Amino acid sequence: MSTLARYKLPLQPAPEPVLLAVNQGVRSASFEPVQDAQKVLGGAQAPANGVCRDPQGRVRITCVTDMPGVTPAMIDWWFGWHLPFTERYALWHPTAHVRSVVKEDRSHVIDDRGKYIGNVSYVDEYIGASLKRLAIAFVPPSLFGLNQLDARHATAICAYTSDWLMRGEGGCLVHYVLPTAKGSQMRSAFWLGEIRHHHALVDQALHGVLNSRLVRRLIVSDRMALDLLQHCGEEMNHLARFLPSLYADMNPLERSMLA
Repeated sequence: MSTLARYKLPLQPAPEPVLLAVNQGVRSASFEPVQDAQKVLGGAQAPANGVCRDPQGRVRITCVTDMPGVTPAMIDWWFGWHLPFTERYALWHPTAHVRSVVKEDRSHVIDDRGKYIGNVSYVDEYIGASLKRLAIAFVPPSLFGLNQLDARHATAICAYTSDWLMRGEGGCLVHYVLPTAKGSQMRSAFWLGEIRHHHALVDQALHGVLNSRLVRRLIVSDRMALDLLQHCGEEMNHLARFLPSLYADMNPLERSMLA
């Protein structure tokens, strides 16, 4: 039996606020770019769950998850620990996460952030009914305007996302994690629709077309954006259910020091 068997929990539906936001559909609104992530996610109040599309066809998705018993440091550990192994990745969303490999296995690296920042995770996962083959390139939070983060108090997981079937980069993600009285609150946001083809000559020739309002709406459809909101609500709430016990079991020395 796998040593991870006790963490393979059945998936529960996304929380009611997320499902309500999905049912409300996509609203039209302008929004700040990813470089203003601190303004979007770091305020005194969390952003509302939902999907909005700006006049140029770009999309922003926001999803808030309360995570009892989880600390920001646990989130940094999780992103460094699960990347190289499909079995670990599948814990996160047992019905949607299919496959995970990593550009560079940094399991030997001591620093949790050093395991994923600057690394690339290649994943196959279902967003709604559609199987996506994605490359998630993790970058320093400062690149998105998030500075002076300390995992004892807050952390942020930041990345560029690419679709390998379409051979193009199309978005950014930020999971901003703040401590609360009961654990942490994760404020997630996805910026989609800034499209860049991986082949420089193709990108130069087609950049304007790929980033037209019509093509952006075709590539990042309303349905896909709403499915991603629901997916994020499912996976982050599911993660919060097992992460405190998984972290304690995988870090017994730290647990004994805190006891």
